[in-house]
Amino acid sequence: MKSNLLISIAVILLTSTGYAFSQPADLINGHFNALAKHDVKAIAAGYADGAKVYSPNWEGAKTGQAGISEVYTRYFASTPDLSYKVNHIINAGEYIVAEYTVTGTLSKPEGNTPAYMKDKKYTLDYCAVFKIEAGKITKETDYFDQVAFLRQVGFFDQH
Repeated sequence: MKSNLLISIAVILLTSTGYAFSQPADLINGHFNALAKHDVKAIAAGYADGAKVYSPNWEGAKTGQAGISEVYTRYFASTPDLSYKVNHIINAGEYIVAEYTVTGTLSKPEGNTPAYMKDKKYTLDYCAVFKIEAGKITKETDYFDQVAFLRQVGFFDQH
């Protein structure tokens, strides 16, 4: 009787732990599926209202669904062929680490982008750390090699 109770408790704990770990992973998989489709609305929906997103692409944090929508609308407009390939996802409960590769052509650069960058192709390896709370992304910190990006878009070729 005692061993049956312990087995039941162990099954409940394992099941609930597995369920808890699958929720953040499902959210991040959905995030990358929305990125692949350039679906800004679906991307933003995965973030909490007060979510903070940090990237070397800008100073400070972008906040909430509005900040996320603004960023990805700009990305997809300037690089219409932008694609994402997930290489690894590490699930650590409320944190998810994703390593992925971004490829694109800067075919429609924003107004303040130097002309020499137009139509330059780039490939970058990214790492993102997501914090998940209550089924939403509440914090994201992105890392990539900015020098590699500048090299690929011709920054160092300028004299």
